[in-house]
Amino acid sequence: MRGLVGEELLTAWERSRGLPEQEAVLALLELAHPERPANEWARLPLGERDALLLELRAATLGRKMEGFAMCPACGVQLEFTVDALELAQGLRAQGTQTSEGAAGIAMRPANTLDLVASRTAKSEEEARAILLARTACADAADELDTAESARRWLEAQPEAVAALLAERFEQVNAGAEIRMRLACAACGGCPLLDLDVARYLLREIGGTARRLLAEIHELALAYGWSEAVIAAMSGVRRAAYLEMVGA
Repeated sequence: MRGLVGEELLTAWERSRGLPEQEAVLALLELAHPERPANEWARLPLGERDALLLELRAATLGRKMEGFAMCPACGVQLEFTVDALELAQGLRAQGTQTSEGAAGIAMRPANTLDLVASRTAKSEEEARAILLARTACADAADELDTAESARRWLEAQPEAVAALLAERFEQVNAGAEIRMRLACAACGGCPLLDLDVARYLLREIGGTARRLLAEIHELALAYGWSEAVIAAMSGVRRAAYLEMVGA
């Protein structure tokens, strides 16, 4: 996996910052893999997509991922550190396979297009219905992009079938989730953290791009160099020049 550095990192931030979250991460993958058709990324199972995002993160910013979460019991801020490539390998090891559902209905893993469609929902229940209907009715998924169309499709199924489909949905998509058990020294609790790979990476790309722009600004003022020249430098070289500017 080739990382996004210098001008590419700034382009990734510029393209993704004005997009909704799901479209934004697709833009990152398109930049990292310009040789592949852009529409491929949206149809990847979420587990595979997030594994690729984690590999992109490792290639761009390093394997070590650090973050914070709030303990739901006492409100204390908890720190965590994980390895991006190990998480990616874990997602692939669990796999995402199409499952034969009730009454011969095959259920595929959810993808980014399904998440985009679920944004039209007004409640968590409606969003879940859209995801369930689209993944269970793959051939007509594009027609099940509203809560009303999903509801009608689900109501047309026998009650026992609908219940079994909901159970199969959880099984088929379990491999796409990253859950970590944290330890709170303050209250002794062990809260469960759901790591949203897309949101985490977009925040990191944004923060890294802004820091790079600040470095470019400072070096351009000091030396008169162009943005392209400064962005093309390695981080080590930029840091060395910034140290001399501040001396």
